[in-house]
Amino acid sequence: MKLSYKMIIETPSTHQVRVIIQGKKESQQKKLDFFLPRWSPGSYLMREYSRHISSIKAETSNGERLFLEQTDVSVFEINWEKSELKKADESFTISYNVFCHELTVRTSHVDYSHAFLHLPTLLMGVLGSEMDSPTLELSFPNEWSKVTTGLKDISTERNVFIYSAKNYDELIDSPIEIGCHETDGFIVDGVTHELAFYGQLLPHKENFKADTQKIVEHISRFMGGMPYEKYTFINHFVPGLYGGLEHMNSTALQFCPTQISNRKTYLNYLALVSHEYFHTWNVKRIRPLELGPFNYLKEATTKLLWLAEGLTSLMDELFIYRAGLITLEEYLEMQKDNLNRYYAVPGRRFHSLDDSSFNAWIKLYRPDENMNNSSVSYYLKGGIVFFALNILLASKQKSINDFLKLLWSDYQNNPSRGLTPDQVYKIVEEVGGREIREKFEVMTSTTEDLDLETLCLNAGMKFEWDKSESPWLGFDPEFLGDRVVVKIVTLDGPAFKAGLNAGDEILAINGMRILKERFNDFAKFLKINQTYTLTISRLNSLQTVNLNVGTMPFKLKMISISDRTAVEKCLGK
Repeated sequence: MKLSYKMIIETPSTHQVRVIIQGKKESQQKKLDFFLPRWSPGSYLMREYSRHISSIKAETSNGERLFLEQTDVSVFEINWEKSELKKADESFTISYNVFCHELTVRTSHVDYSHAFLHLPTLLMGVLGSEMDSPTLELSFPNEWSKVTTGLKDISTERNVFIYSAKNYDELIDSPIEIGCHETDGFIVDGVTHELAFYGQLLPHKENFKADTQKIVEHISRFMGGMPYEKYTFINHFVPGLYGGLEHMNSTALQFCPTQISNRKTYLNYLALVSHEYFHTWNVKRIRPLELGPFNYLKEATTKLLWLAEGLTSLMDELFIYRAGLITLEEYLEMQKDNLNRYYAVPGRRFHSLDDSSFNAWIKLYRPDENMNNSSVSYYLKGGIVFFALNILLASKQKSINDFLKLLWSDYQNNPSRGLTPDQVYKIVEEVGGREIREKFEVMTSTTEDLDLETLCLNAGMKFEWDKSESPWLGFDPEFLGDRVVVKIVTLDGPAFKAGLNAGDEILAINGMRILKERFNDFAKFLKINQTYTLTISRLNSLQTVNLNVGTMPFKLKMISISDRTAVEKCLGK
């Protein structure tokens, strides 16, 4: 089927995008089922994008109304048999409005300042039909001067914006930024890389362009070349935002501008760029079996998100270290932070990486107060497991590099085939032998704890623990104005044993009224193994709880270097 799309933004302040789809059915077809995706590849949650649709209708080319019926939450059927047409007409137009006012990497946002168009939220496909070379035309206010996208530009006039894709999957896998944003770019090995920057930045000394280029140069050459003709980075610098989403030849990135001027947090931005860019290979090409071809109306459950995201979480920081953007000490500081976050998750005792991956749709992307007590992130533990695998491979004079090369070679030999866990394990075995494969399988498929300290010691890295005793209540507070409310209760911690619940408001400790400022001060003077009476409000009912203060669990203070040569050899510098 050949379809042409048009998106019209007339009044950005209303946050509305008008979508018009034109096409022609086969003469024997009696109906067509149009659908809007319920989720976006790379973001594993049923987001039900169709909830933002309004004013939908279908017509023939001569303006006669076609019978249109919603048959599922995201499916709209055009039925020619039920349409009272004066004459046969295979051509059709379907049009609808979409409300776009959520600025994340997996939603669309339109206001006076710009339009960020995440196309799964906007463009319908046709069930059961292959789409051949769809086109997309954009219409927007004259005040906006720039369009940035990974789509192929086929416009023939300067003031017309028309793009093409090979098929529907490629079309909706290409986010679009429209507005008056800053743009820049660079060329690596003859390939153009575009940069778009939306938002406000505070004064800083960082060079986004140069650092991004170093990341592209290092990763693309490490992987043996670029599998695209052009690449686009869309950056949103908005306070409080963080995230990224990968696409075949582009990525959308969001980062808080106040974090740029701080060296440590700026490294998180570089790791984010590295992470999403490396997804060009790992996920968008190398992929779990279940992640393509896509069924946009059903969950794509897989046990291999630890490969998709865990491996990428290892490589993002490793790549910026190898590219010379961070020092070895800074890299180890990042690993220390990762390990401390891992050790603080009781849920690692109950969910394996396989479990965490399979349940992403109802766990990781729908976090609640008990998430950390019941599961573990396949990003976090997955990255740590591949960190451990790299150390194990080093003992065999191999490295994660060898594993990646075989993964990529497997994809090149079988580009339409996704991977199963057993195929991944076989590649590990091919690189490191049967013993390492078995150890790796235990790390991914069981909840057995990881002896990371011994592994790191064998690779020239020594754990230094902060064993100073400090009081611990066992819950994370959230401050609603001056009010102190329990946000998360840690499994088996003091608050858990005392019976505190998420949502409890702490009113007083031993009869002393507690507000935000006083809570922080008071916490410094609590005595370990002393019991305190907390007055709380639970469901608007006053209650008292007796809490025995515990000792803060040990944290890693640093990962020191006992053998720099061994560490650098292991990490591949």
